[in-house]
Amino acid sequence: MFTLTDLQTYLDDFILYDKNLHLEKIDPHMANGLMVRGNEEVVKIGFGVSASISLFEKAKMERCNVIIVHHAFNYPPYNRFDEIFQGRISYLLQNEISLFGYHFLLDAHPEVGNNVQIIKNLGAKPTKPYLHRGNPWGWVGEYEKSIDFSEVLRFLKPFMSKESTIYDLGPKKVKRIVAVSGKGAPFPSDMQELMDEKIDLFVTGEVHEWNRELCREADINFIAGGHYATEKFGIQALMAKIQNHFKNVEVRWLELENEV
Repeated sequence: MFTLTDLQTYLDDFILYDKNLHLEKIDPHMANGLMVRGNEEVVKIGFGVSASISLFEKAKMERCNVIIVHHAFNYPPYNRFDEIFQGRISYLLQNEISLFGYHFLLDAHPEVGNNVQIIKNLGAKPTKPYLHRGNPWGWVGEYEKSIDFSEVLRFLKPFMSKESTIYDLGPKKVKRIVAVSGKGAPFPSDMQELMDEKIDLFVTGEVHEWNRELCREADINFIAGGHYATEKFGIQALMAKIQNHFKNVEVRWLELENEV
């Protein structure tokens, strides 16, 4: 029998890639680990981007009794344990479904993280973590030889939201990339470092009002491919990793598309 304890032990070791990380300081508002413990026997594992009743219902329909997501539940003071939170917890407990969530760890992970995976899918090589707001949420990537920005778009477009924002304002040839998925767009205070690092392209999920003109003046291309779309990369890579490691475990992708 494959157990929840087996899965938790594996994930605790694999996902927490650096035991010196202070997660409570880096990511104080969202879970990184097992949040809800259900049945000890693992029947089938469902994977999705964000926890919600709709996602839980999909999991139940697919007979998944474990769910692993990128966005799980917020902690106080970001959540007051309101009716929505209570309803989600109640649904999981009543149906004996376990929930794991990996927020920072599934952005920053050097193998299955959203940002490493984005860079690899763009045909570049991840070279080092990128500090976003002082912590290594993102990654820097580099091509062996510069490629056309149009070619980068060709690689990424199949994965992007229909609501994507593209600013073709930098070099026509791209050599160095930064990827910070989700809500990782640069702030004005980040621009000088990006220029100093000779970044040609910044890839994220959402766009701020100020990004266009700052990127124009910094000579940097910018792609906001959708928060949901850019954060499917990591959870799907983790799903493949678990399926490969535990050969006899059934997994399911729980699609709950979001255009944002």
